[in-house]
Amino acid sequence: MNLLTRKLVAKELHLHRWLIAGTVAAGIAGVLMSAGGELGFNVGFLVWLTAIIALGVLIAIFGVAGERKERALPFVLSLPLDPATYVRAKLLGLLLCFLLAWAPLCAAAVALVVAMPGIADGLLPFAVLLCGYLLLNFSLVLSGALHIRSEGGMVAVVVLTNMSVSLFMMGIGRIPEVGRYMAGPVPVWNAMFWELLGAELVLTLGVLSLPLFIAARRRDFL
Repeated sequence: MNLLTRKLVAKELHLHRWLIAGTVAAGIAGVLMSAGGELGFNVGFLVWLTAIIALGVLIAIFGVAGERKERALPFVLSLPLDPATYVRAKLLGLLLCFLLAWAPLCAAAVALVVAMPGIADGLLPFAVLLCGYLLLNFSLVLSGALHIRSEGGMVAVVVLTNMSVSLFMMGIGRIPEVGRYMAGPVPVWNAMFWELLGAELVLTLGVLSLPLFIAARRRDFL
């Protein structure tokens, strides 16, 4: 990674620093609320989940769609780097912004399940799979923002990916190899869990690779 690429990545971190900090604060507050009984758990989980999803959407909108709307292409073309390098720096910078909030919030959620006696440890595999899917969900939104230029198309991506989170949670719970152990006293890390986690990882890497092969080849990539 050359100096200019590092500066572009650092620019994304600087621009979104307060958004990252606010997301972490809101997510941690949701985790703490989840320790306060059944109602607190439901409300806290919703706050935690909304914070992560909203961060992904806002990063994609402000970091890509907003830059395109502001006609930043002349500035980009004035830089001593090719479109592929700029797309790679944009992708890496925004992904790092998301990971800086996603990682501690996922760790906090896992720690809550482990530490709280009122929450079944059998939820741990579900929690890990949900965290993996939230990363995949953000990857889809970010890749969509880098490829789709119309506001209507981007709105459709955001709506569909947000809906998919609820569908994912319902679908995972209906898989017998996962759902039957969720209320159990110990986590069950069976073959189905590892297959699902592996599929999430492969899909995430695949989705994040798409801009490097498609968006980066455009001359007017913004």
